[in-house]
Amino acid sequence: MDEIEEYARFLGMDINEDRDLFYIAKEGLKAPLPGSWKPCKSPEDTVYYYNFETKALQKEHPCDDYYRKLYLEERQSRRKKDEEKAIQKQIKEQKRLEKQQKELEYQQV
Repeated sequence: MDEIEEYARFLGMDINEDRDLFYIAKEGLKAPLPGSWKPCKSPEDTVYYYNFETKALQKEHPCDDYYRKLYLEERQSRRKKDEEKAIQKQIKEQKRLEKQQKELEYQQV
């Protein structure tokens, strides 16, 4: 598994269904650390992120939550668009059937 797929999975993406959203994972991997955050290594070579202003220490990159939320918003937006397309398709089909029914009724007169 490549680095982008691994990070995409970490963000919660489905590797097969969300490939069109991998740009978010790619962007997240390149994201610089904000403000006073710096990476630090423990004696066991574990990477931590330390904020020199707030003294906060965490294992996850400070931008991970942002990219996880962005992914969820984009996925929701995509689903909404897909639902709207499906509804429009149903409406179009219903109108076609109604027109066809009227033509049949007209022919019977």
